Amino acid sequence: MAKRRKTRRTRRERGQRSSASAVDALLHLQTSDERPWKFLLPVLALAFAVRAAIALCGDFVLHPDEIMQYLEPAHRLVFGHGVTYWEFFYGARAWLVPGVVAGMLKVFDFVLLGEPVWYVGGVKLMFCAVSLLIPVGMYFFARRHFGEMSARVALVAGAFWYELVGFAHKPMTEFVAAALLMVLLALCVRSSVDRVKMVWVMAFVAVFIAAVRLQYAPLALLLLGVFFLRTEKRVQLVVASGVFLLAVGVFDAITWDGGLFHSYITNIRFNLIVDQGRAGETPIYQFLWWLLLASVGLSALCMVMALRDLRRYGFLLAMVGLVVLIHSVQAHKEYRFVFAVIPLWLVVGADMVARVRVNARVWGLVGVLFAVVSLCGILNALPAQDQVYRGYSKETGKVGFVRGQDPIFAVYRYLAHAPGVLGVWQADRPYYNLPGYYYLHREIPFYDAFSGRVINKDMETISASVSHIVSGDINLTIPGYTVEKNFGDVQIWRRDENDAPIRQWEVYNPIIGGVEQIMTRVDPNAPTPPPNMGIRFTTESR
Repeated sequence: MAKRRKTRRTRRERGQRSSASAVDALLHLQTSDERPWKFLLPVLALAFAVRAAIALCGDFVLHPDEIMQYLEPAHRLVFGHGVTYWEFFYGARAWLVPGVVAGMLKVFDFVLLGEPVWYVGGVKLMFCAVSLLIPVGMYFFARRHFGEMSARVALVAGAFWYELVGFAHKPMTEFVAAALLMVLLALCVRSSVDRVKMVWVMAFVAVFIAAVRLQYAPLALLLLGVFFLRTEKRVQLVVASGVFLLAVGVFDAITWDGGLFHSYITNIRFNLIVDQGRAGETPIYQFLWWLLLASVGLSALCMVMALRDLRRYGFLLAMVGLVVLIHSVQAHKEYRFVFAVIPLWLVVGADMVARVRVNARVWGLVGVLFAVVSLCGILNALPAQDQVYRGYSKETGKVGFVRGQDPIFAVYRYLAHAPGVLGVWQADRPYYNLPGYYYLHREIPFYDAFSGRVINKDMETISASVSHIVSGDINLTIPGYTVEKNFGDVQIWRRDENDAPIRQWEVYNPIIGGVEQIMTRVDPNAPTPPPNMGIRFTTESR
């Protein structure tokens, strides 16, 4: 009996060694005894400085979700006032990313810096720091997968490619998950795969990626599988993954007072219903076209050339294909969904450049080409670049990394500290295209184009409801109000008699619905949003 058990154990160990050897051959791991590149930290420091400069030079929106789903909920959680969008009314979004932002806001408030002039930039810098995980992951993965020279080129590419720089400060789940994905990619090729600590770290990062961006779960599972085949501690890896997965489900249940994975289940059901009505919205090749435009064809060139050496590039090509395939089958497409492809094709391109035996002049030309493309990209000057950021939704933002930014952010930065702001009405935009209470930061009545119907009865009611009106209509005239300031084509009107009181709300938490029919199909017992977006005046204001 003991002999049989020993034989089975020997066969199992032999099978594990065989599978590990096959995976190692696929990864063609390089042994490197030398220390990491001495310029690693200086490059990362410069990368952070460039990201911080872009982040702090102004404001732009790739998609309003950045305000709606992450920044505004965090502000409401910490300061008590903010717009509640339907996802957070029905519990269709996880609190992971908004929770991190809320933690930052709480820190700023604790040290008496809880004002937009401080926390807006502070939160941006936090995400800039997180984004550095992308070039770090690119370097350490390429070092083991291709070699030191390829790793150095990959590090520089990841540090200064314009999309990785320009979107670094965004709190979008795609960007956060992509940063974690590059960490996971680097971890799965490490030599120390049999350490218990490494097993638990690998499991945590993989599960966290899936929790932050559910659509990236197949990529996390793929890399977890690679690690599983390489390590001898497979049972511990499965147990650790299960523990962290259960923790995510419990966290979601607690934050939404529902069942395990409440927000994920609700979101999946909702999108399955909505996607049926979006059939034919975009062609299946849309992401390939956007990637081609955004990189001026460089991404396509790298991928096509990589097909000539599948043994060397097959692993990365499989990951790129998986990302694009997962998102191409759904009708609704936005470029940000496949953000993880960018560092992957850059790693491929970095290795191709590193392998070319050329003189210093040619290397200089390659560097100049990279710099020119990145500089033009950050200035929104690449051919047809504006087509890339157009989503097929009325919620699409106006992307201008450093030029042509939407002046609405400057408007609300001004209103946050201007004297005499007692109530604001944005007469021509809905809440989802506004900076929200996150930028306004005043516990005052705040109306948009739709909730404005509550007060748009006559001039007497308007004057009693808001001290300031904001509009992009330069031909607008408002009796009893005078233009106080212009920001581009957006004007701020101030009430002439601004000493009079303003009608106050019971709570400063307007609620956005509009998806009731869909939600009743998702859950017949789903609550109904209150009328007038939940705006109720206090007894003294009536």
